[in-house]
Amino acid sequence: MAQQLRQYQLDALQELRCGIRDKVGPQILMLPTGAGKTTVASAMKQGVVARGKRAFFVVDSLELVEQAVERFTADGLKVGVIQGNHEMTNYIHPIQVATIQTLRSRWQYLADCYKPDLLVIDECHVLHKAHIEIMGECKKRGVPVIGLSATPFRKGLGKHFGRLVVGTTLADLTAQGYLVPAVCYAPFIPDLKGVKTSSAGDWADDALADVMGDAKIMGDVVRHWIELAEGRQTVVFGCNVAHSRELARQFQNAGIKAAHVDGYMDLDEREPIIEGFRAGSITVLCNVAVLTKGFDAPSTSCVVLARPTKSLMMHYQMMGRGLRPADGKTDCIIIDHAGNCLRSGIPTEPLPCELDDGRFASSDRRERDEDKPEKLPRPCPKCSCMFTGGVCPACGFAPKPHEDVEWVDGKLVPLGEGKKSKKLSTADKESIYAQLLGYARMRGYAPGWAFHKCNEYIGSAPRNTRSIQAATPSPEVLGWIKHINIKNAKRRQAA
Repeated sequence: MAQQLRQYQLDALQELRCGIRDKVGPQILMLPTGAGKTTVASAMKQGVVARGKRAFFVVDSLELVEQAVERFTADGLKVGVIQGNHEMTNYIHPIQVATIQTLRSRWQYLADCYKPDLLVIDECHVLHKAHIEIMGECKKRGVPVIGLSATPFRKGLGKHFGRLVVGTTLADLTAQGYLVPAVCYAPFIPDLKGVKTSSAGDWADDALADVMGDAKIMGDVVRHWIELAEGRQTVVFGCNVAHSRELARQFQNAGIKAAHVDGYMDLDEREPIIEGFRAGSITVLCNVAVLTKGFDAPSTSCVVLARPTKSLMMHYQMMGRGLRPADGKTDCIIIDHAGNCLRSGIPTEPLPCELDDGRFASSDRRERDEDKPEKLPRPCPKCSCMFTGGVCPACGFAPKPHEDVEWVDGKLVPLGEGKKSKKLSTADKESIYAQLLGYARMRGYAPGWAFHKCNEYIGSAPRNTRSIQAATPSPEVLGWIKHINIKNAKRRQAA
């Protein structure tokens, strides 16, 4: 049965229709983790079938083929598969799920005999030469092309797509309770001077592994995980296969159920390990080159970044693995041993809202505000909480201008967002949370919305929220919500 669409999904579909009508060329729909990218893709396909037409859905891995077929079939669509000698090969069906590798070799025949009326490219930030060639032929044949991506920040993507439609943002999804809030901790930024850069513009994996493979650093990864996130289902991102395997071994030596997977394993070897993680028999899953896309395990409530990256795209793909909601899950802890959050931001920070046309020097990093230097978090000298702005969100301490700040060697400290903190008792915090929870229920929002807004309103939510009953919001709380809604609306309009 087709899933009911959220308002931002309906709005995004309408924007895409307008782009097709106005012949703007290939478009990208940006939908972050948890925004329902597959749901929107299925809605596109249902619209095509309802008009008696055909559509191709293009992916770049076997795992994504099976996921797409399962979803489209569940929504009542007749699906064929274009991938090798797949058992579901049937060109007659109106919806075809194709790997880019097989589609390229069969394109001329298919375009002549079974021409699609719409081509959708999943994970379009991973753009191959074959994608570009097929997009060019679609233009000649008048076939609309839509790319889907949570992170369309790759350098040069704007050369091939003419328009970016921003469906929603991580900040809005978190505020509405569709994602859980992230609590970010970071150590010192590792010294990466002299680390060579790959042809893609990011640091070379093996060179990073030499830096991040230090026994003390890997020992700290395990020690800080035990301190901050023990027992949480955790995904760890390593630099290369050897580094990821050694991280898994370090966790195992500490008595923790851990395993390693990588993108170079056979699917038959990799899939049982991933399923063991989803089932809970594996607590910590270390990986390289496999879990940044097409991986969905909502029970993941901790992400460990042990792989430095210059890539905004990779950074947000990694963080996004832990943001989906699940029963009993109130937040996601991100432990950043790589300095990525300080370089590229935490999940709710603004992201680029236009495509890169290839003129920028970095791999996919875009300045958020070219006229204003980015404010990096700093540690509070009283409680070591990382924050921006003038007042520490955790303890309310306001450092004097030019006051020296000291780091504590090797200590992980939380990253804040410069929220104005109010000194309130536990009872007061619980009262405010109860009112925000009452508002959430009135509006049909998920409980996570109240938790996130409580953090935003007073600096920190109560610890035990499950026992707190919803209450009628006071005029003060309603006034604050109205102020935030207006502020967010203006921000979206400006974007």
